[in-house]
Amino acid sequence: MISIHQHTSQENTVPYGPNAIAIIASIVSLGTIVVICSWCYKCWKGSEKDAESTESDYDSSSDSQLYGVPGHKYRAFAKYSTLSDVSPPEKRIDSPGYPKKSLKFSQPPPQEYDVQAPQPDISNFVIPPEPPLLDQSSSKEDLGKVYFSISYDSQDMVLTLKIIKASGLPAKDFSGTSDPFVKILLLPDKKHKMETRIKRKNLNPTWNEVFRFEGFPHNKLLSRTLYLQVLDYDRFSRNDPIGEIEIPLSDIDLGPMTLTFCKDLQPCKRQEHLGDLLISMMYQPTNNRIVVVVMKASKLKKMDFIGSCDPYVKIYSMHGGKRLDKKKTTIKRRSKDPVWNESFIFYVPVDKLRDITFVFTVMDFDRITQNEMIGQIILGYRTTGSSLRHWTEMMGNPRKPVAQWHRLQLY
Repeated sequence: MISIHQHTSQENTVPYGPNAIAIIASIVSLGTIVVICSWCYKCWKGSEKDAESTESDYDSSSDSQLYGVPGHKYRAFAKYSTLSDVSPPEKRIDSPGYPKKSLKFSQPPPQEYDVQAPQPDISNFVIPPEPPLLDQSSSKEDLGKVYFSISYDSQDMVLTLKIIKASGLPAKDFSGTSDPFVKILLLPDKKHKMETRIKRKNLNPTWNEVFRFEGFPHNKLLSRTLYLQVLDYDRFSRNDPIGEIEIPLSDIDLGPMTLTFCKDLQPCKRQEHLGDLLISMMYQPTNNRIVVVVMKASKLKKMDFIGSCDPYVKIYSMHGGKRLDKKKTTIKRRSKDPVWNESFIFYVPVDKLRDITFVFTVMDFDRITQNEMIGQIILGYRTTGSSLRHWTEMMGNPRKPVAQWHRLQLY
């Protein structure tokens, strides 16, 4: 019996051959591949949902007005600021160069949307022509006047100049004033200069200061040009030129009799052209907000060795000389004529409209060194010239975007 049992066990034991092992390995490999593919599919669906969620977040901010340069993709950001409750923007929005998604019209506007504000038609939007290059002879901006007197003592060979006063000077500070003084030269000599005292926060300063140029015979004075330059003093940066006057002394009947002059200040010829910035602004009184659109820039100053720049625009909202908020556009690489079409929304109570100003600073981005400023413009009720005209036109045409070119300056 025992021998029969052992024989039966040996007959039932079947060893695995090479074919069976290959089949089992194939089944295991196929199962592993199916599991990996399923996991990858789930990950892909999850990332797709995140992207849709992110896009819907940008779509929900569709209360920005869409208007800009035709033919260019429009970008709008739901950036808000109020004078009563200013919170710092998120890092991803505040950082220059962060990509933003374009708005869509698939969703209805939020309840707080200004339903009375018309939707501008981009195709019919009037874009002002680009300003020509800086032409001092054709400039019409009022820079103020300077009053002064001249007399000459031929016996002592002394030319006496009295700077009396100035009037109607433009504001150069955020506070709506200037700190003017006058620089005096007898060209072509630029080494020996004289200056008046600084008059703090005064657009109509009075000096009554006397300056004497000694040792100048009459025939030598005839080859000289009296040069007066009014500047705005800045303690922390370079002084900002306001305007200048040039009078060839050969055109004046020099003598002991005092001659009094009143001359209009002209734009400084030595000012470098920094570029122009096209800004659109719209006032929506229903919601107490101002929609600012940085549209484009033209002929920006070259800032790197290849003759180009990487510009972006910072926007400061100022109230009472203090900065309330800061916004930034994206960076446009290697472009002296960048197009942005990016909008920003600011909430401004009616009682604060006279005190708020917007400072636009065009910067050149540098990955290695510090970013450099190209130029600035200031818009607000307390500005002058073209800036004040733009602000006044915006306030006089509520719910209508008003676009205007502005020449960049160094404040």
